[in-house]
Amino acid sequence: MRILGWFKYRSPFGMTFMFQRITGLILLFYLCLHLAYLTSLQEKELYEFFTSITVSKQFFIFDSLLILCGVFHGLNGLRIIIHELGFAHEHRRVVLIITGLLAVVAWLYGSYIMFLAIGD
Repeated sequence: MRILGWFKYRSPFGMTFMFQRITGLILLFYLCLHLAYLTSLQEKELYEFFTSITVSKQFFIFDSLLILCGVFHGLNGLRIIIHELGFAHEHRRVVLIITGLLAVVAWLYGSYIMFLAIGD
């Protein structure tokens, strides 16, 4: 299987698996960046440089998208576990819609709280 074949989907529910994989890769990339950020704690100048970039209003959109990736990945993972255990198998579309709505609501709420924390 080639790399692009990993992102192909063959059913209506397959698209959520594709997004699950993409958000997983984004979260893995963020984890690597986060670990690099933590290693900068040893050097004060580098730490202050990273902090000035990441704690700014311009960086808010990236943090908001990170919340969306994390919430979607987590809720979709729970949905997959529920289906794999054999629960609500006949209501797959309804569970998918509920999961999507919960992800959007949690994303909007988390982004709103973060926006309030940034302040003026």
